[in-house]
Amino acid sequence: MKLLKGLIFFITLFALSRIIPHPPNFTPLISGAIFLPYLLEDKRAILLLPIAIMFLTDLVLGLHGLMIWTYSSFLLIGALTLMSFKLNLSRILLISIASPTLFFVITNFGVWMGSSFYSSSFDGLIACYTLGLPFYSNSLISTLLFSSCFYLIAVLLKENTIFKKTS
Repeated sequence: MKLLKGLIFFITLFALSRIIPHPPNFTPLISGAIFLPYLLEDKRAILLLPIAIMFLTDLVLGLHGLMIWTYSSFLLIGALTLMSFKLNLSRILLISIASPTLFFVITNFGVWMGSSFYSSSFDGLIACYTLGLPFYSNSLISTLLFSSCFYLIAVLLKENTIFKKTS
């Protein structure tokens, strides 16, 4: 049942983030990955569900050269989350800063490596990261916003007696 809830949650987030117009990288995806341990117990599902859903949508929307970098960053975000997730606001905020930062560093490195737009020098790498800053800020702000909302919902659900187990 928890796996089904996690699937529905993440598929809905992902589908909406692909359908609803939004600024680049302003999506709930990283926040969704951060909160999967709250919904699921299976560590493999927590790590692989975001990647599997991204792959399926990439099959429909189009495969791209950055998939390995994107998927790798989500795998590392999942590992980070598994190691440090607790339903604690300060912990959630810390993970919500670290995760988009990790995504930014990995995916922009991949852009630099695979692009002829940037020189293959250190200056080219710096230019790639500099031009990626607006995308990073959108990702950071959206992750903090959505994670805060998910945290509030989780706390409210946890405190609601309907959802508590009775002895």
